[in-house]
Amino acid sequence: MTPVQDRLPQGPATGHQQPPLKLRSLAIADLGGLTEDLIGEDRALWSHVLLATMRDRWLRRLLPGRQPVPLLLSARHNGAIQGLVMALADNRSGSCWSLHKLCLAEPLPRESRRTVALALVRHVIAVAPKARCWFARCWSTDSLRLPLLREAGFQPLLQQSIWRLDPAATTGWPCTGTAPADYRRLLWDRSQAPALLRLDNATTPTQLRHLLESSSGDLRQATVGGVLLESHRGELAAALRFQRLHPQLPPQLSVVVHPGHEHLYGPPLQAELARLLDLAPRFGVQMNAKGWRLRCDQGQSRRRQWLTALGLDCLGDELLLARSIWRRQPHHPAQSRVRHWLQEAPRQLAPRGRPIPDVSSAHGSPWRQRHCCPHGCPALDPGTPP
Repeated sequence: MTPVQDRLPQGPATGHQQPPLKLRSLAIADLGGLTEDLIGEDRALWSHVLLATMRDRWLRRLLPGRQPVPLLLSARHNGAIQGLVMALADNRSGSCWSLHKLCLAEPLPRESRRTVALALVRHVIAVAPKARCWFARCWSTDSLRLPLLREAGFQPLLQQSIWRLDPAATTGWPCTGTAPADYRRLLWDRSQAPALLRLDNATTPTQLRHLLESSSGDLRQATVGGVLLESHRGELAAALRFQRLHPQLPPQLSVVVHPGHEHLYGPPLQAELARLLDLAPRFGVQMNAKGWRLRCDQGQSRRRQWLTALGLDCLGDELLLARSIWRRQPHHPAQSRVRHWLQEAPRQLAPRGRPIPDVSSAHGSPWRQRHCCPHGCPALDPGTPP
């Protein structure tokens, strides 16, 4: 259990300062304290993710190459859980994480909810291993979460409109047996992950693509099933698929179209979407009674027109926020620098390697830089210590 300096506001009657919040990982014994005021109807979701996390934590010790387990943290005040946060790794390397859920107790005053939320966000960022960047989503009209995410260092990266697809409204959609002209229909196979990665890279903004650091292995693990359209050149033109951020979380619907094949928006893509929904039971995906959600980036006018023509409901605008993590490098003494130089020198002398670092110190160096070769690389020769 970790006490933090964030404190709840003073009581109006006594004026005494409340004790600090206590942050700790969620345990099985805490499931009884997850009230409806805190998590709503997501009790089953939190229970399944918690049990799977405890199992996967032991498996990861035996198999270090597995994806990092989720981080589930709780904020307590006087023994009662005031807030929860669920963070998920976006890739197998663990360099990118996302704030998936942030739950706050409803009876708390607004200022107390802000204090609890900010403490949870800061703490989960501090304890995430190997994280170099973080992502979070919230509605553009959320007057509580948006300001506190900005205070925690997050900056808006992308604005998207969210559209709801009602499964009952798709029963009358046409479902053709053949693929569109000049295209070949493929069902998802794990061997198609590299081609799917190239399609994702072509449709993702450059800055977001660099931050995500996605690999074909990440897509292979997250994709449950899908329908792909391949052009006559052998490249993927569109991918309609179900994906899971975590095995215990409900699947999400994703529709990606290459910028050079946006003419597919219309009846051809509608027919492929209807086919995907028909194949959902084959992929082990249960139809979502609340409806599927599709995203549309700001500026994608053709996609927006297609979603409107399908009769989907626009729920509003959502912001994707991101922040990078800068960690202070430890200071190494002179002996450690020499040892580091001896370890790094063979690799740095390889083609296109970085220049060998200068390990000179205030007490002199056993090496002196004399001149440079014609290619600009320093030539080193033993020197005489002072």
